[in-house]
Amino acid sequence: MTSLYNRRLGGQTSFSVIAARSECLSDPARADSRDDVELNETNHPKNQPVILALDTSARCTGIALARGDQIIKALAVPGDERRSECLWLDVSELLDSAGLGIEAVELFGVCVGPGSFTGLRVGLAAVKGLAAATGLPVAGVTSLEAAAMAANGATTVCAMVGAYKGEVYWQLFTFDDQGLPVALSEPLVSTSSEAVAQVAALPEIVFVGDGIAASVEVIRAMAGARFIEETNASCSGWRIKPATPRLAEAVARVAYLKWQQGAVETATDLRAVYVRPAEAEVKLSLGLLGSKIERSRKAD
Repeated sequence: MTSLYNRRLGGQTSFSVIAARSECLSDPARADSRDDVELNETNHPKNQPVILALDTSARCTGIALARGDQIIKALAVPGDERRSECLWLDVSELLDSAGLGIEAVELFGVCVGPGSFTGLRVGLAAVKGLAAATGLPVAGVTSLEAAAMAANGATTVCAMVGAYKGEVYWQLFTFDDQGLPVALSEPLVSTSSEAVAQVAALPEIVFVGDGIAASVEVIRAMAGARFIEETNASCSGWRIKPATPRLAEAVARVAYLKWQQGAVETATDLRAVYVRPAEAEVKLSLGLLGSKIERSRKAD
């Protein structure tokens, strides 16, 4: 099997990459948990761009291959300490399984956060490298935009994704005529109770995202008589929709919508959306890392 690296380096095979691929694919923990699904491989429109989308914002690495708004193949792999090493290998495997090379890709989509700081850097570095090497455009998609796609068509959506430490990242959206999420607020981080309290006055809203799981009772209590079961979707009020199980697929679809509207970027322009500072930055601002840094400076 010709590797992604072999294609990109003009046939110069990296033996370390081959060894790493063998090690990653033979790892039982990864192999048993690997979730490889083939979707809509036939009858997809041939005049639409082939999109490679990555999501490394959470514990699971997601990769999706799409043509236009139709998903061709998707892959979900548990993240581990070798995520940066194995990401390229997973991308290569997905492309090979679809019978495509990296040269077939016409647009990159990537989740830019918020989410795991380390994970985001891995995904962004990979896409920036590929986009810079190929000169192809990139559509940066936030995890909140991708989560909001589960409620496409709703008037007002509150997307929530897990932020660890008992908190959630959240943002309000509506949708334009093409189905692209349009932000109604800035992305914020807080407890789910604080987030729900901020939207308490709204008569109608749909909550989506993996951050909802721990917030159901809070939402029900705040909604009161306004809460509507999802099975009764014809009524207006407060509703909860299941989280998008494969965020990379939603990233691909949002990337396509952004491409249609010309809202794409270059590798140089791509930026992460962290919402809150990294743990190291917080400690530095509190002076918890200052003494070590000062000693290091003196040693230099």
